[in-house]
Amino acid sequence: MSIPLVNGQAYDYVSITFVALGVPLPSVSAINYTAEQAKENNYGTGNEPVSRGRGAKMYNASFDISMNDTEALRDVAPNGDLLNIPPFDIVIVFGNPQKPVTHIIKNFEFGDDGVEASQGDTDIKRTFSGMPSHIKYR
Repeated sequence: MSIPLVNGQAYDYVSITFVALGVPLPSVSAINYTAEQAKENNYGTGNEPVSRGRGAKMYNASFDISMNDTEALRDVAPNGDLLNIPPFDIVIVFGNPQKPVTHIIKNFEFGDDGVEASQGDTDIKRTFSGMPSHIKYR
């Protein structure tokens, strides 16, 4: 007797589409984006918190990409410098057939530029990080 697929198909990396500057970039091999917000309990009399304060939200994003796609981005960058590209959206589609989901990294700007390569590389890749204004999960 076989065990049924109770939860259906999982979200997996092979179903991701990564689009930057309107162009799908198939060589992206890792994606990381986060939102953080400082939260702190406030105290008055006694030893228990009486309220909670929240600070500003901070966003970060990074992705690993092959040099061939990096050079395609340089082709549209002013003077070939990724740091000179104006803010743009990165669209990430998780193509799960049961429930496709789209996340948008808004107003991303590169925070670094460069190349990393070493002996034995069969695909020159680099992790690029940057700063979005916010992330839309829905």
